[in-house]
Amino acid sequence: MKIKLNQIFSTEVNSNFVNWEELTKGIYTQGLNLYKGMPYFKEINDRTPLINFHTNPFKEDEDESPWRDLIFQEEGRVLYNGDNKSSEKNANDTFGNKKVLENLPLYFSKNRSERLKAPPILVTKTIKIGNKTGFRQFIGIGIINEPPILVQQYEKGNNNVFTNYQFEITLISLASEDLFNWDWIDDRRNKNISDEDSLKNAPKNWIKWVNVGSEVVSKIQLKINSYRLISESDQRDLLPNNKKIIDDLLNIHYPDPIIDGIRFEALASFITTLYFSDKNYYRGWITVGSGDRGVDFVGRLDIGHDSFSNTSIIVLGQSKRYKNSISGERLTRVASRMTRGYIGVVVTLDVFTRQAQEEIKDDKLPIILINGKKVSELLLTYINKSGKKLTEIVKEQDEWAKDNLGTLHYDSILI
Repeated sequence: MKIKLNQIFSTEVNSNFVNWEELTKGIYTQGLNLYKGMPYFKEINDRTPLINFHTNPFKEDEDESPWRDLIFQEEGRVLYNGDNKSSEKNANDTFGNKKVLENLPLYFSKNRSERLKAPPILVTKTIKIGNKTGFRQFIGIGIINEPPILVQQYEKGNNNVFTNYQFEITLISLASEDLFNWDWIDDRRNKNISDEDSLKNAPKNWIKWVNVGSEVVSKIQLKINSYRLISESDQRDLLPNNKKIIDDLLNIHYPDPIIDGIRFEALASFITTLYFSDKNYYRGWITVGSGDRGVDFVGRLDIGHDSFSNTSIIVLGQSKRYKNSISGERLTRVASRMTRGYIGVVVTLDVFTRQAQEEIKDDKLPIILINGKKVSELLLTYINKSGKKLTEIVKEQDEWAKDNLGTLHYDSILI
């Protein structure tokens, strides 16, 4: 069977959707276990055919699933928490973690024959249709391309601390085929098919990775980054944890747009730092006084590898602590400051209108739009990695703001 990216499957029989168990059975009698978060097929010929990283956002923060998994499909990246949930267990020994750790060296191996055995990571998530959650969506297929990190969390109802692994998965592009061929997984489950022959139905980009290794990952990574306009309703379609982040920011931490103005500008500056976390970004200051000219904070993006072959771009930021959408008119002030060597960042807790997005696209303005949905994703990622609570983050940014108020011209950040 061939399946599409984002295709939906039902975990129930007699549904209008393809049945999940029937898909994962393939030509065999047994499919993936529905009741485990990290099910896998048993080892054949010293290879694990596939590991399924499944996330259920409707169970996050419950005893059953105290971790938050983060999917950035457009960036081809997933942060997935393993299956330890108790201080009575070692993170290395749980059902799914143990299997992943056993196979982990294969993803980083310089040896092609070892990469051949690496199990594809199938990423899926539970979605709702109506009031029912018995549906699974195919997010993509990927590899582990970064060493996992150990994170800690308190057990529900007590102060016991337990550890778990957080895995970062790089999703590979299926653009060459447009479809994912489940026959590949069937082949990997077949003891009569060699590792080499099991590539017959594999995605082309998977074969490239097997042949070349980690050097090719950035070239085969899934990217859905062609500029597209996103409706306001889609921007407001938040999962429960994301919605709670935004609600808490608006109603608890920054309830007054005027009184909390500078404090929120500090948070927006921090959000921009998180956005550029994989770049060489320098966080500058919050602009104050009548001369800020519509710019709330300043930063600098350094590009290059040494003191000679490099350049710097000034980042001008604007924060919009609104409970309503941001129109094109509200972007004009920061856009008017755009000269050569500058880019803009606009951070809001709500959404950007279609008109605002069209103006950015049509006028080719170098402005990055960070909506409430993206703010929540960036903060949840940081919370997952740092173990900090939102209240702690807000307090840290309040302290940073006290020491980083400036009246200097933007260009002085280049000195």
